[in-house]
Amino acid sequence: MATEPELETQADQVLAYLRRHPQFLWDQEDLLLTLTLPHVGRGSASSLLERQAQVLREENLRLQQRISALLGAAQQNAALGLHLSDLATELLQTPDCTTTVNTVITRLREGFQVEEMALIARAPVAGLPQFLPLEQADFQEILNGLPLLRAATGLTLSPTLRSTLFGAAGAGLASFALIPLAGQHLQGGILLGSQHPDRYAEDAGADLLDQIARLVTAALDRCLAPC
Repeated sequence: MATEPELETQADQVLAYLRRHPQFLWDQEDLLLTLTLPHVGRGSASSLLERQAQVLREENLRLQQRISALLGAAQQNAALGLHLSDLATELLQTPDCTTTVNTVITRLREGFQVEEMALIARAPVAGLPQFLPLEQADFQEILNGLPLLRAATGLTLSPTLRSTLFGAAGAGLASFALIPLAGQHLQGGILLGSQHPDRYAEDAGADLLDQIARLVTAALDRCLAPC
């Protein structure tokens, strides 16, 4: 009588043989008539053919889900690219700084679904009261020691600073990101806030925010430049 290790070895050998000869069972009709798979309480098929068909259906479903996810991401990227193009086109046509800022705010809300935003600056900006001047300590809290050069996600803000920047809505925000505005005539940024913890998580991509930053910085530099 074979021991347990010997049975396991024999089973491995049979499995290896069937893998090398996947057509073996095709001609073994008598074996197929007696070869069954037991039910395991999860709707498993009771025959080898049905089980194989089930496995193929499950694999096909997984492939379809992956394809759908890839198509969804591609469509989302295309839509974001279109919104970015629209922003660039509109900024080229803005006649003054007030219109520029209003265009940016509208586009961020409607095109990029930004829930809350705060415009901040290191010093008052003449003619643009929408930008809130902040103390150096507040800037350091937002940037966490990083330079005002690249977009940042996963920011942490104190309740006091949340209230200062977003008012009553600040208490319900769970994630934050910064679009930097480091131009010749304005040093500041646009702080974004969301109620969803993952919207601006630390591992969220910031490439799109960097592209927006370059467009807005260039537009503000143009309109703020002294005549």
